[in-house]
Amino acid sequence: MLKTKIEEFFQKETGKISVVLKNLTNDEWIYQINEQNSIPSASIIKILIMVTALEQIQQGRFQLEDKISIMETDKVDYSIMSNLTTDAYTLHDIITLMMIVSDNTATNVLIDLLGFDAINNMAAMLAIKHTQLQRKMMDFNAVRMGRQNTTCAADIAKLMEEIYKGHILNEEHTRLAIDIMKAQKDRMMLGRYIDGQVIIAHKTGDLPNLNHDIGIFYLPKITYLLGVFVVDAESNLAAQQTIGRISKLVYDFYISN
Repeated sequence: MLKTKIEEFFQKETGKISVVLKNLTNDEWIYQINEQNSIPSASIIKILIMVTALEQIQQGRFQLEDKISIMETDKVDYSIMSNLTTDAYTLHDIITLMMIVSDNTATNVLIDLLGFDAINNMAAMLAIKHTQLQRKMMDFNAVRMGRQNTTCAADIAKLMEEIYKGHILNEEHTRLAIDIMKAQKDRMMLGRYIDGQVIIAHKTGDLPNLNHDIGIFYLPKITYLLGVFVVDAESNLAAQQTIGRISKLVYDFYISN
């Protein structure tokens, strides 16, 4: 059984790891461990920000083609947008950059546009109680003051499943959310050891010694949701490899069966 294989894997692993695995084809939970543990969200919380933005677009508050001005004061380090001279982007482009390359300038612009309350109200509406946005990206002063963005594996799994099932957004915006996540550029975790042609709608996150990745895998005979969250790892590379090995184990099981 797959559950047994995963449990055997954990006997060899160290570090704090949360895993959620669900067969979406038959709506069956396969495995969960440490799924309620509250952890720093890193960029995984950008899924919630994307959903909030798309829901407000759906309600007519904004349009995907709205042009959003980018000020110098908006720009943060390690951001593609910060290195470009473009001074305005469509809302569609900002959401996309936030998700597929985890652009932090794009994220902070969206937080300003939507507001903390709207984003956290979305989490409350979805009853994902461990998930809270308390600061912008790269706000190290907020971190020093103890304000951290948090989540847990169960929360993000529920969020992803609600997107997949079309329970949050209408058909058009559900498809857009999934298509954006399918375009994710970082395959160093869930996609690390599997065929690069496998379609995964996913989002990654990382901080020092912390890596997360959760995604929906579209295989010929099954669709499944897998999230692996590693905190207090020996290194980011070690965390990425752990996530990759768990993903490979699950993928190989479903391909061979």
